[in-house]
Amino acid sequence: MASRGVWVGKQRRAARRGGAGVGHRARPFVLLALLVAIPSWAHDLSVDVDSAREGCEVRGGFHAPVSDSVAWSVLSDYDHIGDFVSSMRSSRVEQRDSTGLHVRQVAVGGMFIFHKRVQVLLAVREEPRRRIQFRDELLKDFRTYQGEWRIAVDSAGTRVDYRLAAEPRAAMPRSFCRGVLKTTARDLLEQVRAEMLRRAR
Repeated sequence: MASRGVWVGKQRRAARRGGAGVGHRARPFVLLALLVAIPSWAHDLSVDVDSAREGCEVRGGFHAPVSDSVAWSVLSDYDHIGDFVSSMRSSRVEQRDSTGLHVRQVAVGGMFIFHKRVQVLLAVREEPRRRIQFRDELLKDFRTYQGEWRIAVDSAGTRVDYRLAAEPRAAMPRSFCRGVLKTTARDLLEQVRAEMLRRAR
């Protein structure tokens, strides 16, 4: 009984000191278990911005553990983009025919206290479950604005890639242009992936 009392006393003193004790040794294993539990696809969202001679180009993408049909249903849901993308104020299909469709959108983008409302009229061409190409024909706020979404099935579910080349009409420093596009694109990709995960439940 005396030896047991000494052992218990040592364990209590070790716990108070934050030293080697049963509870202290367990913490790293708990932390490791939490890290292992986070799926690898949750860390792979990427966004890069290159300053072209005229405007900027954004490239980004992510994996999502969803089917290509779910991914496509989100990317092609033009009339309801504003329900899951916070920067989108309105989005609606104005025309659809055998060659493609036209989508009118109004969005707000910016950094810090600077925000600008922009409008585009996108000519959209679809390759179902593979690619969506778009190009602004309104040219009100941009000299050029064109890009695409690509989706491909892989071992993690579906890979989604995004590209946009844009040259705003408003003069702005290149560093500001890069910052705005990178922030806006990252928010867009995060929110699109979140909607895919929600629909896949």
